[in-house]
Amino acid sequence: MPPETLPAPAGKTDGILLLAVIPFLALAGGYLGAEIASRPLREAIATRPPVLIVDVAAALEGIAPEAVGEAIADLRTTAVRLADGGVLVLDAQAVLAAPQDAYVLSGKQP
Repeated sequence: MPPETLPAPAGKTDGILLLAVIPFLALAGGYLGAEIASRPLREAIATRPPVLIVDVAAALEGIAPEAVGEAIADLRTTAVRLADGGVLVLDAQAVLAAPQDAYVLSGKQP
């Protein structure tokens, strides 16, 4: 009668397999948690456009009176281009308060 082969002890191979699988499960859980946590932020960014405030009066300071019409036309063209890209462009005269980072072409910038 041939000798029987004994199976390997179950505890040792199960422990090694568990140690190999735990890092992958932790990585997948972390990724899934980050994905779920960032979903509301991505939806908020998609529904609220970025805002830029243009101080037209400050942008026109120092421009010769005959060149003011062309400068305003350039500002409007730039504003339309930004709006086409999803940016809300406001005139500084229509804004009561805003963070300094929102202003473009402003005398209020440092």
